Amino acid sequence: MLYQSVADHSEMNVINKFASYDCMLIDKIGYVEVEPVQVGLFFTLMHRRHKKKTTLITSNLGFQQWTLFLKNDHLAAASIDRLTENSHVINMKNCVSLRPKLDNG
Repeated sequence: MLYQSVADHSEMNVINKFASYDCMLIDKIGYVEVEPVQVGLFFTLMHRRHKKKTTLITSNLGFQQWTLFLKNDHLAAASIDRLTENSHVINMKNCVSLRPKLDNG
């Protein structure tokens, strides 16, 4: 939705809408390739929400891999800085999956 808004130049309206949500969940960040304009939109949104609203993010990537995903060292570092300030980071790397095991028989 945010990326699509670039086509009709309404991205700031969409950012303002998303920035106003009290709580926002961004699920599975890093699963798909992103374009440079998407990186900028993501940073702008995170900057607008910083210290104002709750943002929850799930990812299979560690923070050290965000530069590969975002393809911009400076924006990755700034985004991580804003997201981790006054936050709780839950690392599930060594946790056993909570999903029930599927029966193969």
